[in-house]
Amino acid sequence: MNPSNSSTPLSKTASAQALPVQVQAALTLLGPLDATTLATLLTRAPRDIEQALLTLSQTSQAPSDADGAARIDKELLARAVQLLLKSDQIQRAAELLLQHGSPEQQLDLLEQVGWALFYSSARPLLGQLLDLNALQPRMQQGDLLGLQYIWTIEVAGEPHQVERRLPGSVGLSPALRATLQARIAQMFDQPQRAIQQAQIAIDGFPNDLLLPALLARYTLGLALLEAGDPPAATAPLSAALKGANRDGATLLQIDALQALSEVHEVLELAAPAELYAQEAQRLRRQLGLREIQTPWPEDAYCAFPQLLDRATQQLFAGNIAPAEAGLAALEQRERKAFYCFKWRNRLAHAQSWLASLRHDEPALKAIAAGFRSTAFSSSSLYELELAVLQAGCALLAAQAMGEEQLLALRAELQARPLPQLLRRLHLIEALGAPSGANLPALMQWLGSEDELLEADARWLAPKLVGPLAALLAAPAIVHQPQARSRATNLLDLLRNAGLRPATSEPLAAQAPPPGLTGREWQVLRLIGEHHSNEQIASALFVSVATVKTHINRVYSKLNIGSREEAIQRARHLGG
Repeated sequence: MNPSNSSTPLSKTASAQALPVQVQAALTLLGPLDATTLATLLTRAPRDIEQALLTLSQTSQAPSDADGAARIDKELLARAVQLLLKSDQIQRAAELLLQHGSPEQQLDLLEQVGWALFYSSARPLLGQLLDLNALQPRMQQGDLLGLQYIWTIEVAGEPHQVERRLPGSVGLSPALRATLQARIAQMFDQPQRAIQQAQIAIDGFPNDLLLPALLARYTLGLALLEAGDPPAATAPLSAALKGANRDGATLLQIDALQALSEVHEVLELAAPAELYAQEAQRLRRQLGLREIQTPWPEDAYCAFPQLLDRATQQLFAGNIAPAEAGLAALEQRERKAFYCFKWRNRLAHAQSWLASLRHDEPALKAIAAGFRSTAFSSSSLYELELAVLQAGCALLAAQAMGEEQLLALRAELQARPLPQLLRRLHLIEALGAPSGANLPALMQWLGSEDELLEADARWLAPKLVGPLAALLAAPAIVHQPQARSRATNLLDLLRNAGLRPATSEPLAAQAPPPGLTGREWQVLRLIGEHHSNEQIASALFVSVATVKTHINRVYSKLNIGSREEAIQRARHLGG
């Protein structure tokens, strides 16, 4: 079609309209446009468009939504939408079709850019288009059905609904079907099945130029992490991140960045973990999305870990009664709804800590009862985490731990590698050794070059205080200055654990000062309350190395030269 031919009709309807009215309708659709773009859209000569614009300006006929909308015909709308899509303005195209488009046009848009909408800040518009066309026959098969399914899984949070319908669904490609099955398995805490299906999906897609193919790579990486193989998770997650960055799929970028941050946290690589987390946070702010640290309403499903953090901080502060009430409420919630393995493990750990403080041996034995397996090779990350937790509860309940099970568990943690869990198990094994015989193992644990998590020491305090005191009285400790220093600090901490004042205000409640991130402000405030690096790491559920990274950045940003200066600055900034 030749734009220079002024006699070319736009449509039967448009041919009966005056050109200024056509221009007005185009401006209503797309806002201010130059004459060349209008000429392309209306298939008119540029000089005719310029004359029409002059006529509109002279008659003060400003574009009117009500007047223009009445004159918008199907072909003009289709041309406007394609013009927007070619300039990557998919949100505006979706808005136009929601307001003016027919179901057929809306479904055409979903086939073209539905996945791009899903991974953009315009995701709510996709939901509206899906709802409007839910009963259309085209939505009941093929790629459009797959788009509806991924919305149901990821946004509606109902993977079970898709799992029931998936076997009878028609028109789905094998690769897309496998991608959906992988997502369902991952959400159902079945990482091995998720790995298998994600690999089938990746092999089935011709390349990674399709967003579902990138989703399969992201799912594979996340499943490998949850299966307890974080080193292997890096490659597929990085591939998903690169592809999402290339395609402008910002929400998938954020997901991949957060997963990579978690991978590096598990591997205790604080610097890259922080960089990935910061980039994810930057993108969230750029899109105006909810901040990760923003509290959820307490009755919201996603408030579970937030409420668990609160109860754990009460335990950390020695406030047993409110901690017990909070954990009891969370236990009731967990009985009524499905929560992921990670959250259930954290709840069990807090419950075991409370049971230890209350000397509740039946509760500890109930948690420890599952520690029987000697085959850990197929265990997920969270199954291994639970096994270490059960071993600790057996220790606290004075139950014998099978040497064969401990040996198999230790070998598996070394092979993955999972350094934080391995150090926790080393401490449990050291404390479970016969009196006197445990001192060399405890000294080795204290003399490790790795950071020790104070939360582990507090959790196992009933079994740790005595051996620490005995170790400090042993002659051999004189020749181990690092182990002696750590033992002294830990013993003082555990003996005075109940005297540490609780934080009066939730850590995320006060906005950070200019220049500091939310997490950096949390760290500075805890420094201002005289908490050690280990205490801060435990309170924020990060490694000590990560805390040190935050402290270095805070010192650099605020030009702080010492811990005392940081304490004074925290008090000043906190008002």
